[in-house]
Amino acid sequence: MPLARELAKDGYRIIGCGGDGTCNEVFNGAMSSGKKPLVGFIPMGSGNDIPGAIGIVPDVKRACEIIAEGFSETCDIGLATDDTGAKRYFIGIGSQGFDAEVTRRANKGRKRFNGTWNYVAATIATATYFKDQEIKVTMDHDTFEGQAILAAVGNGPSYGGWMYMCAEACIHDGEFHVVILGEMSKLRVMLNFTKMYYKQHLSLPAIHSFTSKHVKIEMLDPEQQPYLFQLDGEVLGPVPVKYEAIADGYEFIKPRKNEVLIEFNKKYEHFIKKGKTKEYAWLIDKETSRAAKKMAP
Repeated sequence: MPLARELAKDGYRIIGCGGDGTCNEVFNGAMSSGKKPLVGFIPMGSGNDIPGAIGIVPDVKRACEIIAEGFSETCDIGLATDDTGAKRYFIGIGSQGFDAEVTRRANKGRKRFNGTWNYVAATIATATYFKDQEIKVTMDHDTFEGQAILAAVGNGPSYGGWMYMCAEACIHDGEFHVVILGEMSKLRVMLNFTKMYYKQHLSLPAIHSFTSKHVKIEMLDPEQQPYLFQLDGEVLGPVPVKYEAIADGYEFIKPRKNEVLIEFNKKYEHFIKKGKTKEYAWLIDKETSRAAKKMAP
């Protein structure tokens, strides 16, 4: 973060090369500079969901081409504030509970596994001991109170190496996609968690889905062990935590079209044709129309 901050102050564009944690550090460094220079990413980590949130596929050569092309666009970002008043910005997902514990284990286990398999192994291990707890999630127009395994606040759609927990999150709508997983047995968690890779999980009975610009997450029982929360792959501490969606909060170097969504629709075309998962063409259209307007004289 300090290096990105100093380079930003000197007027440089900032390119983050690495995984999601590195990208988040670079982005927050640029934000704290007061200059808000253009920021781009080259995905070189185990997850690469942060570049993916702004449409960059996990391909180093293609990411370099995007930077050379020089197209940029403002995108929504998220701001998280913990109980001490400490603030941190994020691009992808802020989550608490089971998935934050998975992230903690995955970060710890990076020397043993690479990429998606690291998160799969961490998910299996966490499911053997994690217990759901009572939480309260307060949003603009909704409130959730009850037992929950996790609560995810998505500015971007995925985390953990392309697990699309907040599958309907869009970086151009000015609000979060909030997904809460209520009570579910450990066996059902294990049987269903891979559905996130195909965006098939939102129809599960235990899933509660909302949209909101502001979200507060806290424990209902102060005697319970508080949930951890993580932002863009970095575990930061226990809840309570407040989230705010900032519309068009930062300008990023990115492709004109969301190439991640295009690749998803191609890869899972057989699922889409069978009606087992959605085609997210509406998100592609939304980004394309914004890019066209920006390029118009």
